Amino acid sequence: MIRTRADDSAALLCQAECIGTRAKSLLALPGFSGRVAAALADVAYLTGRDGEVLWLFWEAVPLHGRGIGLSFPPDCLRSGQPFRVEGQDLAVGGRLVIALGRAREWTPASPGPGDVEPLAGLQEAARRLLGALCPAIGPGEPGGVMRGLASLCTGGDGAPCPCEARQLPFLAPVFDLMGQCLSGGLTGIESRARELIGLGPGLTPCGDDFLGGLLFAASWLRNAYPGNPGVAAQPTGALVRWAHNRTHPVSHAILADLADGQGPEPLHALLWLLASGEERGGRTIAAADRLARIGTTTGWYILAGVLTWLLSVDA
Repeated sequence: MIRTRADDSAALLCQAECIGTRAKSLLALPGFSGRVAAALADVAYLTGRDGEVLWLFWEAVPLHGRGIGLSFPPDCLRSGQPFRVEGQDLAVGGRLVIALGRAREWTPASPGPGDVEPLAGLQEAARRLLGALCPAIGPGEPGGVMRGLASLCTGGDGAPCPCEARQLPFLAPVFDLMGQCLSGGLTGIESRARELIGLGPGLTPCGDDFLGGLLFAASWLRNAYPGNPGVAAQPTGALVRWAHNRTHPVSHAILADLADGQGPEPLHALLWLLASGEERGGRTIAAADRLARIGTTTGWYILAGVLTWLLSVDA
């Protein structure tokens, strides 16, 4: 709810409903401030003076460690506006004040060895999910990257149907890396992965999104299956550091989080369902659908990266 703050008739006070753990820690830093990097229809990205990123979101945008959830969009957010922390409030521009003190904190649960089925069962669940999703993806739709993955898994060339025209320049490098992972395993993919950094338009290019899905799955599996040689740590830290000045700052922050096992709520929910043996009853499809709805193609490419990694590891 937005209302006028008692001590300032010109201010609009908005109560934050939830806040991610990463956003909460950033706002607790002394003097944390910066500017609005972008204000979109359902999210506004804020960049601190130190380069750290967080965002305000509303409507159907999923929970995230860097997110601050509002009940509905304030109409006064604009790119370039300054923001600063004032006690337990976040002041944006000249009018908006977001009260943070009563916001519910969100952080995803981390899997442990006793929480998951054997890795082979997880892989079989991933194959079932891929098979269930592809028939509903029509020619030219953003989810064409999933049909490409299904084609590669059955010995095809990764291009089973026409894709949205603007995706065509980006799909070939993605399919190349997919094929390398599926046929040759995950060792030594870093040099090929660099070709995807910054590949595509927008705040989060599709190449970054796909790599983020790969690295998220790698991190998640290491926590869920410690000691399993098939999910041993891959040298991804250098790749994330190399990407720092080669893509949009918002995308780099999201990529770094994904590599650290931190992503949007539907992604965590999906991995839990696949790994726990509870994917039946439509819940897995529902989680995948919520993930796919992030951005125009972002969710699809993250999902494709996750499934590529799951299907490439040695169980």
